[in-house]
Order: sequence, then structure tokens, then C-alpha cells
Amino acid sequence: MTDPVTLSVLAGSVLTPAIEFLYAQAGELLKRRRERKEGNPERTDPVGVPATVELAGELGPLRPDDARLSELEPQLRELRNALVDYAEDPALIKPDDMGLLATADALRRVLEAVYQQRITFRGEQRPLSGPAVDGTIDVRAVTGYVAAVRVNTISGPTRLRGAVRADEVSGTAVGLDIDRLG
Repeated sequence: MTDPVTLSVLAGSVLTPAIEFLYAQAGELLKRRRERKEGNPERTDPVGVPATVELAGELGPLRPDDARLSELEPQLRELRNALVDYAEDPALIKPDDMGLLATADALRRVLEAVYQQRITFRGEQRPLSGPAVDGTIDVRAVTGYVAAVRVNTISGPTRLRGAVRADEVSGTAVGLDIDRLG
């Protein structure tokens, strides 16, 4: 879990577009979800990132994970609704409004889960924006081969994290197994 105080270090020139970005992203995801429920053709085009948003790092194409979006839709809707006043009147956005920062950070975490990418704004002290792959295995015994994350090729900036916990290993247990980087 991130600390919403990381958002408080952002100057108004970064914080306001950050809040607007999170709000707009949530709206776009909810719109796509509604279109899908209404039987409209599924959109596969990535969601855009406006030039006014100052990110630390680089996001990959923003393609939502439909299963995660379905699972997190209620939270996404609730958090977006909590930001509507700030989206309509950006003058209300203040870096010392801990309620706003906590709500924005919670919305960011939902978006990160749906997009499977970290979203970090310039000035924050947290890992850079970009694709993320997390894998965890917690088993009693490994007798063959097990990898928390197994990747053929990684190109571009990607955050990888793999963890294995096993009581007994008589085979091979690895956190990350990557054939080729670059």
C-alpha cells in the first residue's frame, strides 16, 4: 500500500493535472465497461495519457485488464464519484487536503491494478511509472520446477517482482525466470 502523503509533495502545477488524470482515467474505464455491457464492440485501443500529466517514468500502452475492471468496478465508481467536486472545480485541490490525497491514491491503486502498471507523478518518492509484473508462490513443497514469474522477453522499462516461499524444495524454485532482457 502506498502512502497518500506522497501525493502531498506535488506542487499544484503537478497535483491538479494528476487528480484530473486519475478522474478522467476512471471515467474512460467506466465508459468502456458500460459500452461492453450494452453489447457494443469491444474497444482494444489503448487509453490515452494527456501531455499535461507529468509522470515519473513512462507508461506502456494503457490497456485495461477486463477481469480486474469487472472486479474493481464498484470501487472505481465510488472513488471517481468522491472526486467529482475537485474535477469540476480544480481550485478546491490543495496539497494539504489529506482526504483528497487518500481518495486520489486509492483511485490510483485501482487504476494500477486494472492497467497492471504503476502510475507515479513527477516529484513523488515511489517507483517509476510503467508496466509491472508481480508473482508470488506460497507452497508447502516443490518437487519439479516453479517460477513466480516466467517471461520469455522483456523490452522497455518494466518492474518485475517475483517471490517464492516453500517449506521444502527438492526441485527448482525461482522468483523470476527471464530468458532475455532488452
